[in-house]
Amino acid sequence: MAQVAERSTSAADDDDRGTLLERAGSAAAGVGSFGSGRPRLRMALQIGLLVLIFAFLAAFLITQWSKLPDFDWRFRPEWLALAFAGVATFMIAEGELWRLILRALGERLDAPAARAVWGQSLIARYVPTSALMVVGRVVLAERHGVQKRVCLASIVYELGIAVSSALIVGSYFVITLPALDDRSARWAILVIVPIVLAALHPRVFRPLADFGLRKLGREPLPSALPFGRVLAFVLAYFGCWAAIGLAVFAFARGLHPVDTADLPFVGASYAVAFCVAVLTFIVPSGLGTRDASAVATAIAVAFRLFQTAVELLYVGAVTLLARRAERRRG
Repeated sequence: MAQVAERSTSAADDDDRGTLLERAGSAAAGVGSFGSGRPRLRMALQIGLLVLIFAFLAAFLITQWSKLPDFDWRFRPEWLALAFAGVATFMIAEGELWRLILRALGERLDAPAARAVWGQSLIARYVPTSALMVVGRVVLAERHGVQKRVCLASIVYELGIAVSSALIVGSYFVITLPALDDRSARWAILVIVPIVLAALHPRVFRPLADFGLRKLGREPLPSALPFGRVLAFVLAYFGCWAAIGLAVFAFARGLHPVDTADLPFVGASYAVAFCVAVLTFIVPSGLGTRDASAVATAIAVAFRLFQTAVELLYVGAVTLLARRAERRRG
């Protein structure tokens, strides 16, 4: 009797957990329609979210500025201009790749609107856990007719593809570390690559995604990306890492003498930092490597500030272009 009662209690707990998950899923799904019919409440919510985002953004900038060490800055404008072009290319390419992932999943979003949705949700990543970035993109995309579960799947694909490609690029950084020159174990990092890629295979990804959606009380995915398409996106992301890697090197060269031979090593460091930022997702994203010297610290912190400035310019530009496109259609 005691065993029967224990099993009954366990089943009841499972039912409660399922109910809580479904409630959480329903609450998340209703974020976009919250306050509909009550414009003042909706406006207050939007203003509150904007204040929250920019408060964390300001805190991030102030914190990073305070970390800048004493450093003999030597500005070389031509290299800083190349760094600006590299960061801008990185952001434009990432936004376009997300739009293409969304299209591959069966949802079409006009290019100006897609860029604005991706860019506007990007600044929410400075809020700890970056969860608001995901919710924001789903809500913004839904206003353009994109299904929530498809948008969420596109974000999962985007993150998985970005991490997979970053691991491949970052493996060069780890393998070539001077401290690991005499250790054959450094090649073990390559084992992670096929494991991560296998997780993106439709026979693995789709059941896992459908299981999570079902636990949240949502419908299953309408489609999954063919594995060949996934690999094509992984290759495309190599171009993104090349652009931002070149930007990091150019920025460092614009502030301090850096040997050209160090370009592959310095460029790959950003991919490593991205993987670290994903693993430590409870903090705002950014260039998160721990630096070994005052020079490296100064360059890394300054690049965080530089990248944030370029991001804000990008978000402002794509928002303005999207509004102009909307007015022309109107």
